[in-house]
Amino acid sequence: MIDRPSVSGPAPTTSQAGTPGTDRRSRQRERRRAELYEVAIELFVEKTFDGTTMEDIAERADVARATVFNYFPRKVAFLQEWAVRRRERATTAARSGDPSASSLRDVLLRYFTEMGRLADGSRDVSVAVIIGSVHTTDIWRRSPIAAELAEFVRAAKDTGELEPHIDADRAGLYLSASYYVILTAWAVEDPAPFDLTAELTTMVDTVLYGILPRPS
Repeated sequence: MIDRPSVSGPAPTTSQAGTPGTDRRSRQRERRRAELYEVAIELFVEKTFDGTTMEDIAERADVARATVFNYFPRKVAFLQEWAVRRRERATTAARSGDPSASSLRDVLLRYFTEMGRLADGSRDVSVAVIIGSVHTTDIWRRSPIAAELAEFVRAAKDTGELEPHIDADRAGLYLSASYYVILTAWAVEDPAPFDLTAELTTMVDTVLYGILPRPS
């Protein structure tokens, strides 16, 4: 399941809380969605993304084909869900330190270290999803990860850590594009050709500091 932050505050009123039946249906819907996601990922590992159909997912989950489309309108939506879950975990890790004592480098290293840890921890799933994503470029055209990384850069600008002329959106794009290239290179060879986390942290320093000294 996707990790969600707890929300503290006063108990909701009757009008806010909804009826027990509505709550039960919501929980059932969340459970069914999670079950379909797990089944799809399992099939992607077994049969590859391209080799899996929505009919396969429905059959394995023992539901009607229309039920799968009701929760995931396109097969690519399962890949998007995988990416959302990874980004949520990485963003939580990135923000886990003391904001007043965390440099942009600290934040990015926590983010990409978590991304590397998650990928390494379930390499078979990561490989299946990453390879399945290669030809589905619509996922990355408006990359959510680039937007998230740009927000980290923008926050560093706001604190004065970065020079005002730095374009946060461009920096986020550079970081996300580098991440995808490294992740794909890691996924297409078996065994993994390099330590993913180490490569990602090296990438962060290369993007932040460059490879040549500034001209005098």
